[in-house]
Amino acid sequence: MSLIKKEWLFFIFLFFFFILFFIQKPSLMQINSYVDWKTIRALSALLLIATAFKLSNFFDVFAAKTVTHFKTERALAFAFILLSTFLSMFLTNDITLFVIVPLTLAFSTQIKNDLTKLVIFEAIAVNVGSELTPFGNPQNIFLFRQMDISVIDFIEKMSVIFIPQFILLIIFILIFFPKKNLQIQTSKTGKKDRFLFMSSVVLFIIFIFSIEYSTVRYALLIIVGYYLFTGYKNVFLRFDYFLILTFIIMFVDFGMLSRLECVKNFMNSIQMDFYNVFNISIILSQIMSNVPAAIFMSNFSNDYLTIAYGTNIAGNGLLIGSLANVIALRFLKNPKAYVDFHKYSVPFFILSYLIILVIFYKFTRLVL
Repeated sequence: MSLIKKEWLFFIFLFFFFILFFIQKPSLMQINSYVDWKTIRALSALLLIATAFKLSNFFDVFAAKTVTHFKTERALAFAFILLSTFLSMFLTNDITLFVIVPLTLAFSTQIKNDLTKLVIFEAIAVNVGSELTPFGNPQNIFLFRQMDISVIDFIEKMSVIFIPQFILLIIFILIFFPKKNLQIQTSKTGKKDRFLFMSSVVLFIIFIFSIEYSTVRYALLIIVGYYLFTGYKNVFLRFDYFLILTFIIMFVDFGMLSRLECVKNFMNSIQMDFYNVFNISIILSQIMSNVPAAIFMSNFSNDYLTIAYGTNIAGNGLLIGSLANVIALRFLKNPKAYVDFHKYSVPFFILSYLIILVIFYKFTRLVL
């Protein structure tokens, strides 16, 4: 029972898998085709490196030396949330979280203040920042490849939704992070493993290049081989296998759901104008996550920019809206964080949606 309680998200998707399996009865080949193995390989590589970073104890030592530079919760929040927003424009939202969240949690060993809210806002921030560039998140990478526009044109068009959300993010920081003093506590950090940390940095750089040149499978082999044959087998003992399994079962569930005949018939019956594509992209993202939703919507509309608007805005809202949200909260290992997440993400999503909807109605020329 303790395993079910701890890995409740995985078992929920496993339950839906059995229901959809008996409805569709897909073959093993079909099930395999539903899984985006490129994403799974990339997440596995990132998670191995993130685990090694944690074991190196470097972030804890860094936090202990720099924590006194931040006087209030608001100052710490501004630093980490804005950094998350900026990095996600270039490193993608998932990669940014694998860097920022472990560093944030390292500060929790040096202060008494609860940093759960900060991690939640980092998830919101990477969803906002990553929407601006064609390489900020997986759905943008996919959709940009379908468009016949330049990187600058893409950024210009996506700024229509990025700017109001970024301003809203700043307002949320001012509202929800008080000028409350950080309560510094002395905590032993242990000895840092400089070699493990620096070698993991090298592996991280290799991974970044492998993303650019579509050679992640080879980078994963290098990463696995390095930790396996250099005496760092603890990396595999501390690896979050259930996170990878959760993503795999999610891909399978969403794949089967999108291929239900009733779903296809419903989608084909809808007139795919600007606002329908926009709203359906949002709704589907809240059901099946924004990356699968973007791929799914591209089968029914070639208005890729509008799909990008909808799926990016929907990254915040429900937990499932973006896979980045799942990654961030998994680091916390706190079931209550899933409830707390929606206290901030849902209002942020609703306000973002309403503001951007007004912009679309008033200034249609900005987005067409």
